[in-house]
Amino acid sequence: LPPHREGPPLHVHVQEMQEGNVIAGTVSAVVDERPIQVAAGGFARFPAGSVHRWWNAGDETLVFEGQVKPLVDLDRYLHAVFEVINSGPPDRPPLFYMAHVSWRHRRTQAALFMPRPLQALALPLIVLVGTLLGRYRGTEWPGSPARCTGAPPPG
Repeated sequence: LPPHREGPPLHVHVQEMQEGNVIAGTVSAVVDERPIQVAAGGFARFPAGSVHRWWNAGDETLVFEGQVKPLVDLDRYLHAVFEVINSGPPDRPPLFYMAHVSWRHRRTQAALFMPRPLQALALPLIVLVGTLLGRYRGTEWPGSPARCTGAPPPG
C-alpha cells in the first residue's frame, strides 16, 4: 500500500483470523476500537470476529505478507470485491454488484459501510432490484460467483 493511503474500510472476518508480518513500512490499524502500529519486522494479528481496519500512515510503501486461518471464503470474497471495485469509476464501486457480493458473503465477511441491521434490510432489496433488472444474468458481470473462485489449492 503506498504511503499515506487508506486500506479497506472497517470490516469483520467472522470466522477467520488474519495475521502476518510487516515486511516494509508500518501498518496502522484499529482493532476493536484499539489503535495499533506495527513496524517492519513486526507481526500483526486481527482475531476472528474483530472489527478492524488498517492503513499506511507512514512515508514508506507498506508491504504486509499475511495469511488467514482457517480459510473459509476470504479469497473468493476478495476476488469478487476487487473485481467489482476495478469495474467502476474510482471510489464508486457499482452498487448492484457490490451489494450482491456483500449479501452472498454476509455470514462470513462484513464491510461496515452502514450498520449491519440496515445492511440486512437494504442489501437484499438492492439485489432483488438488480435481479429484476437483469444485472446478474450469465457469468460476465463483475463479481460473478462463477468467476470468483478464490485462490488455487496449495500443491
